[in-house]
Amino acid sequence: MRSYESMFITAPTLAPEAYDRLLTSFEEVITGGGGVVANTNKWGRRGLAYEVQKFKEGMYTIFEYDGPNDLVKELERRFKLNDSVLKFMTVKTERKTKLENKGKAARQAKQEAKAKKRGSKSEDRRDDRRRPDERREG
Repeated sequence: MRSYESMFITAPTLAPEAYDRLLTSFEEVITGGGGVVANTNKWGRRGLAYEVQKFKEGMYTIFEYDGPNDLVKELERRFKLNDSVLKFMTVKTERKTKLENKGKAARQAKQEAKAKKRGSKSEDRRDDRRRPDERREG
């Protein structure tokens, strides 16, 4: 099973009850196809970058889930069949998490190196803050 993230935009004219039914139906497609929904992010109504089917706004939703490849095909097929869905996109998130972890490790190593550098320089700086006649020799 792989990790995926599917984002879709629905028409802003969709009633809240219909929107909830739509989300439930898509979640059932995921669980029915052998997947597990990890998280559902409802971003709400936001402006679109360009006009889509005469709409300037849309309701954004993101599903984070684990499942087989066939599940993604079926979910995208359902997105296409539903007239309320304006746009959708699915990405595999395994690579994304690997890159995030690699980036975190690199940043942490960089910070530790800076901290070591600061530690050795801080003693020298303390000496430099004193007046010239109070500085230690050596």
